[in-house]
Amino acid sequence: MDHQHPSPLVWADRPLRELLRLAWPMIIQLLSVSMMTFVDTLFIGWLGWVELAAAGLGGMCTFTVLSFGMSVFSAARVQVGQLHGQGDAVGVKRALGAFLRLAVVLGPLTLVLGLLAAALLPTLADHPQTGQLAARYAALRSLAFPSGVAGAAIAQWLAAQGDSRLAMRAAVVANVAHIPLNATLIFGFDLGVEGAAVASAIASTLENGYLLIMQRRHAIALEAGRWTAPGFHWAYARWSDAWDAFVRGLPTGLERVLDMMAFTAIPVLLAHVGPLHVAAHQIVLQLMLLSFLPSLALSDSISVLVSQAMGAQHAALVRQIGRMGLGVALGYASWCGAVYLCLGKQLLRLFSSDLTLMRLALPALGFGALLQFLNAGYNHYKGMLRGLSVFRYVAWVAVGCAWLATPPLTYFWGVRTGQGVTGAWMALCAEVTIGVFLMVARTYRHPVYGQARDTNTSASW
Repeated sequence: MDHQHPSPLVWADRPLRELLRLAWPMIIQLLSVSMMTFVDTLFIGWLGWVELAAAGLGGMCTFTVLSFGMSVFSAARVQVGQLHGQGDAVGVKRALGAFLRLAVVLGPLTLVLGLLAAALLPTLADHPQTGQLAARYAALRSLAFPSGVAGAAIAQWLAAQGDSRLAMRAAVVANVAHIPLNATLIFGFDLGVEGAAVASAIASTLENGYLLIMQRRHAIALEAGRWTAPGFHWAYARWSDAWDAFVRGLPTGLERVLDMMAFTAIPVLLAHVGPLHVAAHQIVLQLMLLSFLPSLALSDSISVLVSQAMGAQHAALVRQIGRMGLGVALGYASWCGAVYLCLGKQLLRLFSSDLTLMRLALPALGFGALLQFLNAGYNHYKGMLRGLSVFRYVAWVAVGCAWLATPPLTYFWGVRTGQGVTGAWMALCAEVTIGVFLMVARTYRHPVYGQARDTNTSASW
């Protein structure tokens, strides 16, 4: 029976400890992506609402384009986790060579797409100055995209084997450099929004350069006497391996981009209500991202552990990870929601002293607290299904819910009924509520969960 199946995983008897060990560096690393835009917003918010709205629109454009390459590697790493669970060291090395070959192609393409997307922003903004500033912000941040894609390749390859600490250290390096750069370029050189973008691009390049240098020179400890081999392992892979990794990650990459495009539609639609609503949305979004991204890190960690358990053919462990991970995710979300409800006004004052802006943002923050709880379950079951290699279903549901719910409901509640930014966050709650029910249903239809009801059936893979 599957609960008696021997496992080569040294953490099989302590999955909660392994989840937390893997998740906390991922949380810091993911927060670094958001922290740069957060710090930009924090500084730019004191320049004016036009600049704040521009940074919000430009930041969403930047994250949307970059998310494709990052998500491709995030999905492709599931196979690396399975190889690691099987103890296939050569296969794991070949995977890094394939990832880096793919990054050599995806990096420049992502840069071109980033510049093209930035050029379109003036046509999407209702306020001319907002659109022009957003375009310049997005174009300057796009310059760091090639190094960002290469860094994502290494970070996801390491995470699949249970190491997320190197990416965390790289994130710390980047953010330590980013804050003084931001203050100097925005205020010292009076570069405003453009200064914030340049500071973020420099810091991002430092982060990914650190990852590349460390992987090139040093072996990295994984677990109980297991180490990664230094180097890029380019010779282990062929271009066909890079293509296979791309095909495996393509559904998730498209899902993330289309999902983010639907999310980007929110400030575009809110621009028709007024730039103040766009600025209020940006403030609420930055607060929410600080708590949403740890939830994503937990989801990514669940995906890694499930893929390793699948590689080790340990179905009972998969189910244990599912129960344990959901408890952690919901507990964390409940705590965050309570903080937003109790300290909302104080948190909003960090960004602006404009009373009108605060009045618009506060009700939206309340719906953001509800979304925090809903999103915890949504991300958890996404991570479970990705670890089980159910990529296409996750992509279809995520994209379908995002486009069929968020833009139409934002238009209806936010624009037509005049609820503005509050209506937009109501729409997001509706999207995630539908999505979480669909993800739960698909998870419990998977054969691994079917085995829990048939104790005479051994694990089949």
